[in-house]
Amino acid sequence: MRPRPRLLPALLVLQALLVASPIATIDNLITAPRAVGAQALRADLPATIASGLPFVVALLPVSMLAVAVAIGRRTPGAYVGAGIVSVIALLVGVLPGQRGMTTAAPVLHGIPLVLVAAATLVLLVRTRAQRTRDLGRSRVGRATAALLVGGFVALAALGATRGSIPVAPIAAAVSQDLDFDRAEPRGSIEAEPSVQHPGLAPDPDSNIHGDAAMSDAYTDREVLDPRDARVIRRHLGGVCASVLRDEHDRLVAVCVNATRVTINVLDPHTLEVLARRHVADRPFRLDFATNFAGGGYAVLDADQRVVLPTSDGWITRWSVADDAGEPQVEPVDEFDIGDGLLDGEGINSALPGEEGQLWVVGQLGSVASLDTSTGRAEWMRFEDADIENSFAVGSDGRAWVVTSRDLVALRAVGGRPQVQWRQDYDAGTRRKPGQTSRASGTTPTLMAGERYVAITDNADPRMHVVVYDARARIMGAKAICRVPVFAPDRSATDNSLIAIGDSLIVESNYGYNLFDATFGRSTEPGLVRIDVTEDGCETVWSNDEIRIPSTVSKGTAAGVIATYTKGESVAGIDAWWFTAVDATTGDVMWRRLAGTGPMVNNHYAATYVGPDGSMYVGVTGGLVALVPPPG
Repeated sequence: MRPRPRLLPALLVLQALLVASPIATIDNLITAPRAVGAQALRADLPATIASGLPFVVALLPVSMLAVAVAIGRRTPGAYVGAGIVSVIALLVGVLPGQRGMTTAAPVLHGIPLVLVAAATLVLLVRTRAQRTRDLGRSRVGRATAALLVGGFVALAALGATRGSIPVAPIAAAVSQDLDFDRAEPRGSIEAEPSVQHPGLAPDPDSNIHGDAAMSDAYTDREVLDPRDARVIRRHLGGVCASVLRDEHDRLVAVCVNATRVTINVLDPHTLEVLARRHVADRPFRLDFATNFAGGGYAVLDADQRVVLPTSDGWITRWSVADDAGEPQVEPVDEFDIGDGLLDGEGINSALPGEEGQLWVVGQLGSVASLDTSTGRAEWMRFEDADIENSFAVGSDGRAWVVTSRDLVALRAVGGRPQVQWRQDYDAGTRRKPGQTSRASGTTPTLMAGERYVAITDNADPRMHVVVYDARARIMGAKAICRVPVFAPDRSATDNSLIAIGDSLIVESNYGYNLFDATFGRSTEPGLVRIDVTEDGCETVWSNDEIRIPSTVSKGTAAGVIATYTKGESVAGIDAWWFTAVDATTGDVMWRRLAGTGPMVNNHYAATYVGPDGSMYVGVTGGLVALVPPPG
């Protein structure tokens, strides 16, 4: 064999640093097995595998370093191992969603990793190394494997004995717990509560956006002072996007993973699970991380029933307490409406309309009016259009739906949906990074006493906040205003606008996906307040530093925007923060560390504020909360 090149071990070490920072690698090796152990108790194999993905990613740089050492020791099979790990690194570097060189070094991925991996493979080919024994038969390989397997089993057992979400220990140890400026905002915002929908549980706790207007605003509560608050992390086996509050002041969290949906009744102060039930299955799909049908949206109706669409065309309703008021999840009734859906079409959301009626929207443009007294559904379809989000319902029973082509208002006439109001918008030419579809990323928001309805478009180079007159009775009326937001060619959102009084707040989600929110990276920054006036719209402030990867933020009339943020980290640390922003100035008032690592990524779930000021955020592992101290 020709002498080995001295450059080869150096290239493998460089690949390891480009795949993940040392801190992220060690943290993932420690936390992922604990997550697998916690999930395995729920007998959910796909979710257990998903919980271990960070461990698999962490093994890659460890393998590269082991192979580099093996080459230095002239271990048989080292060249074969170098080829295998370099091919995997090459694939990682070209994965969809990679944005090339990011601003957070040394976690670069993308182009640099591809170049280094390619150079390693070229060097290997030129040496014409012979295949010998596998690396795993060497003492180095056996020792490494034994250490990893033994450590995995021990940590998995530890995770199985605890109900909390594991966090990355090194990242947590070196992260600041509290970044504090002040607890009180500079001012408040004049706002009246939205009209209470008679078919929903009391506002603002009936659905992911709070009320039927989808305002994402609280007019009856403030955000707590974070200095004496405590952080709780509860593992619930999936992303808990819809967190509702029942008449007994208990949380009702609807949690979704790749294959199943559960309803969890929780103590709001401790997140103790009081009742839990597996209520639906989801067929595994490659787009499961961005497919919200069949569990992403759920509502609590006026009769304290969870209204939950399923992935196979059913609308189900579930009680969350027995006759004595004790927590218990039981089926109430169900409606099979799958015959009206297209092949492969899931139901995104269902909301009460007029008395005894449910509005239902499907992903591929199907809309139904369901009469719950007869079980009959009447359908209409928007051709060549998708519906990716939920919708709003006005006090007059009209449903406000944004498709990938239009914003429409629907009324059930004789039980059949009919378009009564329609406006087109610029849907753009591409699905931007951070979006789940090529269209508006917002659920429509009714505001200012339902005088206006607001969405964002998908225009390039800059997205616009677009406000329409909701009272207009004609088709094609012009928008009241179209305000461009965020940086050119870095402008997108996939979350509903916050509407407090006459003010709108919009966040940037450009660049988000599960992979690009790891290893110290984050999304493009941006948070903007726009006020609607008699003369149009005006931008009040723009925060160009705050990074909100994907949460459904909330606003309060007391003057605080409650959100969930993640900055960039040169060290590769993934720290997630409960964050309060002054709605008057746009300044960050404080941040409190919610946790570290991929299990506390909110992944399109919402931030909620409780009556006592507590903050709750659904995350990939379940739910995190910032609550007042006991007593």
